[in-house]
Amino acid sequence: MVDLPLASAHADISFTMTTGSRRDAGCEEASCPTQADRDAATRFALQVQRVTGVLQKGAEFQYPDLTQRLPGMVGSHFDVYVVDGDEPGSASSANGRIALNAGLGARKPYDDWLAFVIAREMGHVIARHHEENSAAGIATSVIMNILIPGSSLLKTLMSAGGSGIAAKSQLKVQALEADAIALDLLQAAGFHLRDISLTLLLEPVALDQGSWSQSFRDSSEHLQAEVRRSELAFATTR
Repeated sequence: MVDLPLASAHADISFTMTTGSRRDAGCEEASCPTQADRDAATRFALQVQRVTGVLQKGAEFQYPDLTQRLPGMVGSHFDVYVVDGDEPGSASSANGRIALNAGLGARKPYDDWLAFVIAREMGHVIARHHEENSAAGIATSVIMNILIPGSSLLKTLMSAGGSGIAAKSQLKVQALEADAIALDLLQAAGFHLRDISLTLLLEPVALDQGSWSQSFRDSSEHLQAEVRRSELAFATTR
């Protein structure tokens, strides 16, 4: 019902409005008051660049048609960067931009752990969940504005609520799909799921009770379950 380029533009605008300010190789004095803070921020930004480069190669190997699959991708590659934000979190846009909150860097994550965080967002982009959610939201808003009588304010409030319901109804299905793509990407990039599983155990996801942390815990359980299935299948074939 909704043109995909329109849905993609809508998703990108929402991404821009809800993510923090982009950092480059480090951070400004206001965010990092001490030299140690600035050094840590620089190390994390460089780690993000390095891990992203490995995952980009894995994505191109796994999906040779990546640029055709994602025609709106900026520069034909994922653009992963750090934004201001003390809380752990990550977000992505339809055009391949992925924002990681600086709070993740405070954990001094292993490469495997960080790769898992980034790959999950790449999974959402490759599955085109952002366009899907935006298209559903736009369509719901249009339909409700046509069918529901009342003031423009009432229509706006009800259509906004309807758009949220339309998006949330697909979140669990999308999470499973993104996780499956992420696991394939990680392996194509040379990461071993068992190593990532061990890293997740070493760095338990007792981050907070926010929606991102809960989603990350769910994804971690999916990965752990996949590792157990693989080990069981290997054991039964011996």
